[in-house]
Amino acid sequence: MSDPLRIIHGRFGRAILVRLDHSMVLHAHRECHIVFKIGGADIQFGVGAKEYPVTAQSALMINAWEPHYYHYRETGAKTVLLAFYLNPHWLKEVDRRFAGSTHPKFFERPVEVLSPRLARGRDDVLDALGQLEPPNVQDMENLIASIFSEILTLSPPRTLPQLASERVERDYDARIRKIVERMLGDGDLLSSPEDMAALAGLSRAQFFRLFKKSTGLPPTLFLSMLKMEASLQKVAQRDIALQDIAFDLGFDTAGNFTRFFVGMQGFAPSKYRKLLEVV
Repeated sequence: MSDPLRIIHGRFGRAILVRLDHSMVLHAHRECHIVFKIGGADIQFGVGAKEYPVTAQSALMINAWEPHYYHYRETGAKTVLLAFYLNPHWLKEVDRRFAGSTHPKFFERPVEVLSPRLARGRDDVLDALGQLEPPNVQDMENLIASIFSEILTLSPPRTLPQLASERVERDYDARIRKIVERMLGDGDLLSSPEDMAALAGLSRAQFFRLFKKSTGLPPTLFLSMLKMEASLQKVAQRDIALQDIAFDLGFDTAGNFTRFFVGMQGFAPSKYRKLLEVV
């Protein structure tokens, strides 16, 4: 299993320093995702249908809603990654240029070569995470905002009108929109795609086709994304037993919940909770 070294939650989202030793299944987030390699072997990280290199000289950018995965391959030196999962509401508050970060086509390409300024920003975050005390909130937010701004300088995103036109091209079905808005809005996790299809008044085959066409994700992946979000929120609340979280989220056993969590994060929820710090 992978070994988390530092986990910070804040208004900005999450920052995780991790030593990789485990595969991660295909999954997605509503946050955009930036990954730096800090040490160890270079790896290949899957984004969409392709694998891309993650090296000390590059940054990997994954859009919100964009499916991605990691297939672990045995290496001599374990890879250490610094990963950011950035809250789109926070990004929008920081700078209006970041407002489109919720769109699955915000970053035009997933890999960007590090500039000296981007490398310094990464190293400054590492220095902050290397301290025993939790990092200062404002300092951490400023560092992350600076990193995001530099990435957009290197790889300018599509404009909001361009992103809006892509949304029109996706042809969002009204019945699918209603289901998605309900589940995103009030955290109402329907237990299965079949439940979602029934609520939409569609056959299973129709529902799967329209859901993928409308959102870019199969409904099973969408459900897993929301379950993972709920898992992270609940694991951060130390007064809730992990077994209770498992049952609340519809898992038959705590072991099944752990396997789900490991598949998405690479390590167990107990490890996540143990290292988690909120700033």
